Amino acid sequence: MRAAVLILIKDLKLRARDRSVYLFALVVPLALTAIFSLILPDFQAFSMTAAVVDEDGGEVAAGFAEGVVPALRDEGVIEQAEVADAAEARRLVEDGEIDAAWIIPPGFSEEVLAGRAAELTVLVNPDRTLAAEVATGIAEGFTARIEQISLAVATTAVAAGGEFDEAALGQLAAELAETEPAIVLGSSDTEVRELDATTYLAAGMAVFFVFFSVQFGITGLLEERRQGTMPRLLAAPIPAVAIPLGKALGAFMIGITSMLALVVGSTVALGADWGRPLGVAILVLAVVFAALGVMALVGSFARTDEQASNFQSIVAVLLGMLGGVFFPISSEAVVLRAIALISPHGWFLRGLGELAGGDVSAVLPAAAAMLAFGIVAAIPAAFRTRAVLR
Repeated sequence: MRAAVLILIKDLKLRARDRSVYLFALVVPLALTAIFSLILPDFQAFSMTAAVVDEDGGEVAAGFAEGVVPALRDEGVIEQAEVADAAEARRLVEDGEIDAAWIIPPGFSEEVLAGRAAELTVLVNPDRTLAAEVATGIAEGFTARIEQISLAVATTAVAAGGEFDEAALGQLAAELAETEPAIVLGSSDTEVRELDATTYLAAGMAVFFVFFSVQFGITGLLEERRQGTMPRLLAAPIPAVAIPLGKALGAFMIGITSMLALVVGSTVALGADWGRPLGVAILVLAVVFAALGVMALVGSFARTDEQASNFQSIVAVLLGMLGGVFFPISSEAVVLRAIALISPHGWFLRGLGELAGGDVSAVLPAAAAMLAFGIVAAIPAAFRTRAVLR
């Protein structure tokens, strides 16, 4: 064991002078997280600035201007801007001062109550894609409700065979507009088990690059053989197993240091929220062990350290893409979520998601899965390492 520790210390001193270690372990992951967090919108924190111009003043228009829009404002979906008229709203949207505006033209309520086609205009800024989609969806939802009311009024008129006059039909439409839908979607309050965008990106980049970080220790055996120092180590009065053990310990230490530095760095610099420290520590230890086993197995098929780095890089990128480190996988994407679980990356991100809404014990299934990845890969890697030592 003493010989393995000495090899570990020697390797750590060597890697401490290697600038590429700092790039892959800290600089690049943090930089990519910062860049992606600026590019990709945070849907959980989405809010847009919008205005509504009611040029109609009727009952139906009031349902949107005084009902729908204030409700969205109270929910924090929109920040309502006050505008004088449609011309000002159009100018503000074009200048980018507000994201969207809804224009209710004169006669809107009268047309709806009469069962005729009415138009609700949506002004959007083409540069605000997400806000435009939301504003359009809100208008479509309101008009769909209006169409339901119009259909009900028309059906009543036909069934009455002309017994209802226009005033009575208008009163019926107004009453229908105030009633709740017969069927509504219900919701139950549950603990949210989802990472915010910044934390997800930080975690994704951390687990993605830890597979590159452990390479520096795994390829150490092949470097020793290339440099001609392997025969000297084998001739030394130390157990042969101490050589790969020392290299593996070095890779494990580099991986742990990289992950912890990224956890702290993303929390301090980018505001990421990883969750309970104990749960994070369990997941970090498990994923580094998995990375160590997988990269050791891949590296054992190489003849040179350069070839090993190429093989390991290919596998690291493939597993990272399968695990969804670059983008959150929707809960509705059942196939993609299943595919992500064939990668340690996917289990790490799932474990963090469970930790966000549960206690520390919630990470144990994910940690166990990652440990299984590491063990299954490490066993054949250990046998193949003997060939390198020979």
